[in-house]
Amino acid sequence: MSAIGSAAEQALIFSPTIEAFVDGSHTADAFQKAYLRLVKRTPGILEREVSEIVNGLFGDVDAYVAEDRLRGDDDLDAGQLLVRASGALEKLRQLSRAG
Repeated sequence: MSAIGSAAEQALIFSPTIEAFVDGSHTADAFQKAYLRLVKRTPGILEREVSEIVNGLFGDVDAYVAEDRLRGDDDLDAGQLLVRASGALEKLRQLSRAG
């Protein structure tokens, strides 16, 4: 499989989904479903910088547990996920501006 565009172009694939959560348009639950679906459906190989950001956030999204009573010590709540998503979004924006 080949790379799908430059790192800047790849960053733009993921940014809108993350932005929708960060700006409050989507709940954490909706973001979790949308982001997991997006990552799984994205074809090709990602540039290293993009892959690190996307996979890091994938792990955070996977660790998100909505219900307090089910959340373990290593799981994230909605606020923690928002912080992680905001950080990933900023890194993706930097890549897209650099490209």
